[in-house]
Amino acid sequence: MTYELEKRIWTDKDFENMGWHDSQIYKVRLTEDLELDIDYILQWNKPDLEGLPFTFWVAPATLVFKKIKNLTFDFTTGFKDAFEIEGIDRPTTENENQWTIITQQGDFQFTCDGFEQFIRQDPFFEFEQTISYSKRNGYCHDRTTNQENSIRNREDILEQREKELEHYENVKKRHLKYQELAQLTKLRENNDIDTKTYLIKKKEINDLIFSYSYFLKGTQFENWGSSTE
Repeated sequence: MTYELEKRIWTDKDFENMGWHDSQIYKVRLTEDLELDIDYILQWNKPDLEGLPFTFWVAPATLVFKKIKNLTFDFTTGFKDAFEIEGIDRPTTENENQWTIITQQGDFQFTCDGFEQFIRQDPFFEFEQTISYSKRNGYCHDRTTNQENSIRNREDILEQREKELEHYENVKKRHLKYQELAQLTKLRENNDIDTKTYLIKKKEINDLIFSYSYFLKGTQFENWGSSTE
């Protein structure tokens, strides 16, 4: 399972083809530039089955706004916490050098000469929109496209990924059984199935749902696809 990067360095010329919604900011550094360590979501993957959550291709990235001026910000949380980006705006008229980084916690506003974004590592396939601290190998502002990260190929990390994929397969199987149970209930409500057959089939389905739920209990997937709606 791989993702082929279109490019490893993006600039303000690519702005219209980029999006930062739900990207996390972990670290901020201000020199003559504004440097952000982020998880950049390269792709939202539609679920294999309708009703399941999206999955994501995410990469550690350094976003650099160059030679910023007139910086203002207003936040409702401390800098020790991660920021979640809602979006990045630039006026299309009047002043294209005016930028606003809109986050859940507040906004950065400034003028600058443009930006560069460095995809530091190959993307990770994730079941959430972020990469764990250990898996991404910490935080940094390096302007590089080949950041070393031996952790991602460590045996325990690879085993964890295999286990996550196994859980996801059980999520899909359970989700299908919930759908099958809903269809069976409709058949019974419409008197299209006799009581004995209905009860036997219902027990078979519920036994399988219980089995899948048992293996998913205590994992991040415990409640995925658990609705019959």
